Amino acid sequence: MFPDDDHPLAELVDEVLRCHGRLLTATANLGTGDGLTGAQLLVLTTVVRADHAPTVPQIGRSLGHSRQAVQRLADALTERGLIEAVDNPDHKRARRLVPTEAGRRAYESSNARSRDWAARITEDMSPAELTAATETLRRLRRRLEADNPR
Repeated sequence: MFPDDDHPLAELVDEVLRCHGRLLTATANLGTGDGLTGAQLLVLTTVVRADHAPTVPQIGRSLGHSRQAVQRLADALTERGLIEAVDNPDHKRARRLVPTEAGRRAYESSNARSRDWAARITEDMSPAELTAATETLRRLRRRLEADNPR
């Protein structure tokens, strides 16, 4: 992948990829208390935490997933009564997604499990360390997005 394996980015990419798989497994387990898959929980969380009700394409772009994949997840969440699609004054076909009360409860339940898990996983890490890691990864993600927009 890199011409020189001792490039600092090579080690970072290796760690991110290793963390990615373990995070997927861990977060999938956190969502199972409500019978949600990790992917469904990710979309539900995006809808609940959004400042403005998002559309399926907006969620897809923000998560780096296809519109079709997000649509299938949104359909499953709608069938379970956790989100609903409402009219979008800016676009006739791309409806906005909003959480239902049941969706908010499922999110809060998962969030409580997540808080306990996060406290356990990060018990020997300072908030400053976690914030610095987050900022570094965010800067890298933004550069990757600018270099290769979808």
